[in-house]
Amino acid sequence: MNIINIEKKYQMRLNNLINFLKDSRYLNDDNVESAFRNIPRHEFVPISELDRAYDNEPLSIMKDQTISQPGVVSRMTEWLDVKDGQKILEIGTGSAWQTAILSYLVRTGTIYSVEIHSELVKFARENLEKFRLNNTHVILGDGSLGYPQSSPYDKIIITAACTEIPLPLLEQLAENGLIIAPVGDSSQSLVLLKKTSEGIVEIKNQSNYIFVPLLGKFGKK
Repeated sequence: MNIINIEKKYQMRLNNLINFLKDSRYLNDDNVESAFRNIPRHEFVPISELDRAYDNEPLSIMKDQTISQPGVVSRMTEWLDVKDGQKILEIGTGSAWQTAILSYLVRTGTIYSVEIHSELVKFARENLEKFRLNNTHVILGDGSLGYPQSSPYDKIIITAACTEIPLPLLEQLAENGLIIAPVGDSSQSLVLLKKTSEGIVEIKNQSNYIFVPLLGKFGKK
């Protein structure tokens, strides 16, 4: 199969996925749709998963980690309400597909993404280099501790399940900033919080999500 036919195949599958996400109300924002079209998921999955790159399901990458299903990525991205110029902290880089989508949306802003597995840091950086994204920083470290060197952040996204949101991350969030995370044990609720001058306020909460657990000092015990 030549390159042109391969790209046509992915284009058709991407169109089908986007139509499904729109019909099922996972995808409602034109900017997020543009990010999905410009940051193709098949560039962020292992070769063994290429045929499933545009299925709406999580896919295994390595180190018992996954790339989140597209419907979850679109929902979390839309809820986070990313704006041009913002500074965003991502906890759990994985293959960096979510990182790249945030990079596309934040434009003149900056993405700091913390990943605990060195193999995934290498994989993520290689994937990001394909797109010459110069506003992303992938850091090897304990994501449950955040990345205080560049705080405060306008937005924080946690892409692994936590029983409660680690306090260091709340401390590194700017006032009026948003943080999104899957919170719970075997099944999680997707929770969106806002940090105000009077404390943390819950904005949205939706149940029945399943993520791999957050690791690190304030992660899974």
